[in-house]
Amino acid sequence: MEIHQLKSFVKIADTGNLRKAAETLHLSQSALSSQIKFLENRLDLKLFVRSARGMELTECGRALYPHALAVLSSAETFETKARELTGRTERRVKIGINTDGSFLKVGKLSRLLNGRFHGFGFFFVSSETVRTPEMLRQELIDLGFFFGENREGDILAEIISHFDIRLVIPEKLLPAGETITWELLARLPWVWSVCDCPYYQLVQARMESLGLAPNRFVDAMDESVVRELVMDNQGIGIMRENDARYAASLSDCRVWEAEKFSVPLCLGMLERNRFNPLHREILALVKELWRDDHAGRAAMPAGAAG
Repeated sequence: MEIHQLKSFVKIADTGNLRKAAETLHLSQSALSSQIKFLENRLDLKLFVRSARGMELTECGRALYPHALAVLSSAETFETKARELTGRTERRVKIGINTDGSFLKVGKLSRLLNGRFHGFGFFFVSSETVRTPEMLRQELIDLGFFFGENREGDILAEIISHFDIRLVIPEKLLPAGETITWELLARLPWVWSVCDCPYYQLVQARMESLGLAPNRFVDAMDESVVRELVMDNQGIGIMRENDARYAASLSDCRVWEAEKFSVPLCLGMLERNRFNPLHREILALVKELWRDDHAGRAAMPAGAAG
């Protein structure tokens, strides 16, 4: 059971209407229904019944309602007291990190944020691209990094940068003397993503345009796991270019130079925060950080970069 499920329970009880509660919580009705169904299954109780008037609490729901309020109040008190004990009473700003911190420049970003914004505490929260919209809606994060295009109407996102992804192929999988083609690669084993990762969407779309499909040998979620499995010769992997070059340098793998794909890196927030000064300033700072780093690399003499 999670706090956000209790918040959803209380909001539906207060509004008596699933649509209104969903709008207030910035969730889709289906997502909110799923939360309540999960909570009911977890408790093995029916909390609501549908009627002509909307969503009404059952007898069990009415009995649990004041306890849910007490839990939420206690959670808020607990968090406030913890901040007081550490001497940090500033407002917390949570930023979702969807990949390794070095790629997202978390060290530099943290210094810039804490140097520019006083009275705020910045926290970096582990997330995933596919979970970023829901984490924003549930207020688990205030802003979040994600890969790929934004397709959510209630999420405002701006592109921070673009990066390339590459296919990394273990040499042991390649038939001797055979030219690498998409047809050949489709026959070989792949390390595939079990989540809806934009990397894999792009590659799968390319293969489908050729009437092909990957031979999914093993599934993985974490980028570091994908890299390890590829370096262990278990299948072809899809990686960011820096990861691809790194994997190839440490193993008997090859980066396929004939193909690459470009993926946007975005920073998102709830649409309702579009005019929030703090959110806009953080977004501007992140864009400035990436722009300055890119300009710095471009100005380096050839061979200066490690």
